[in-house]
Amino acid sequence: MKCRFLIVFLLAMFCTVGQQAAAEGKAARVKALEVEIGVGMISPTNKIDFDKNKVGYNILAELRYNFKSYPFDIGLRLDGNTFNRELKVNEDMLKFRSLCAMAVFDWNINRKGIISPFLGVGIGGGVVSNEAMKIKDVTNQPFKDTVNEAAFTVMPRVGVEIFHRARVTFYYKYVNETNAHFGLSAGFVFGGGRK
Repeated sequence: MKCRFLIVFLLAMFCTVGQQAAAEGKAARVKALEVEIGVGMISPTNKIDFDKNKVGYNILAELRYNFKSYPFDIGLRLDGNTFNRELKVNEDMLKFRSLCAMAVFDWNINRKGIISPFLGVGIGGGVVSNEAMKIKDVTNQPFKDTVNEAAFTVMPRVGVEIFHRARVTFYYKYVNETNAHFGLSAGFVFGGGRK
């Protein structure tokens, strides 16, 4: 339910600010290409059948093309995520990892200012790895079991760019039911900025 609310909320924001962003963007000319490198924290959206979720982390790299006379950018994002869930029975732990490639699209608001909010979405695919690590089984020996699969990825996001260099992003990423998570990342932007 929380995920649906977030998606509806973000879509409503897109519709509300779209015209205002288009008008502001025409007045703010920017350099065409920029690259963002960042890190962040992620939190799974549910525990599924586990007893505890642990906060994980992500790393990202994003190449974006800024439309010079309009407040939009498009790009390609590569990111990797990892987090753990624990099951108290038999001291089981499952590590969830994903590596995703997505096309991204953002609306930039007040792009000419020092603080520039943005709304965006990413769509793509990835590889998901679920690694079971049982500390003790019936033979009292540790073991690992890994499952890899391909997954479709959707990522609505909202954030702010400060001084055309620092970028903070809050997002929801649906990779599959077991790997869906909220994330908060901080990145540094190379290139871009106002002309």
